[in-house]
Amino acid sequence: MNEPERPRRRYVSPLRAAALEATHGRIIASARELFATLGYQATTLAAIAEAAGVSVPRVNLSGSKAHLLVEAYQRTISDQADVRPITDEPTIQRIMALPTEEALTTYVAWLADHHAQSVRLWFALRDASSLDPEAAALFETISARDDDACAAGVTWAAERGLLTGDVPAADRACTWSVLASAEVYHRYVERHGWTPEQYGAWVRQALDRLVFDLA
Repeated sequence: MNEPERPRRRYVSPLRAAALEATHGRIIASARELFATLGYQATTLAAIAEAAGVSVPRVNLSGSKAHLLVEAYQRTISDQADVRPITDEPTIQRIMALPTEEALTTYVAWLADHHAQSVRLWFALRDASSLDPEAAALFETISARDDDACAAGVTWAAERGLLTGDVPAADRACTWSVLASAEVYHRYVERHGWTPEQYGAWVRQALDRLVFDLA
């Protein structure tokens, strides 16, 4: 009796894999620049393809238009393309392990740097959520992830003995989410003219006044 033929494994050479990854990286970098400059609606897959030096079908292999935007945004936080809890990111885990004051100072510096890289992409994603059902679902996933991160921040602050008063943790997390939002960064830095350092110092003080010390 003949044994059933086993499916052959597809082999991709390391050089081929590296070339595919480099091409994908160019596509995401081009998408990031175009989405940040033109917004979601005005950015086309053809424009991304031209900027990346590839064909439109090759861009399609990297994902839908909404997926490209989300990956471009996600890459400002992580070296991973998928949306995962911020507290799973090695950088955030290292920050949370620092002594309390050093952790908070490092966190606000990280937050300012993150917004500097991503604020335009955030607005593009927010706008896309009203135009594209796939983008809307992804935007909701990211918003919920960010809310969860602020709730985790409140839990961390409680463990460090920073919280006073009987304000519910959910209210504190909601306030933290507002303080850390792209909209607030945009208002103070891009509209009002603050430096990222001024913004970071303000967030640090606001966390004390509005989230932690509420006795």
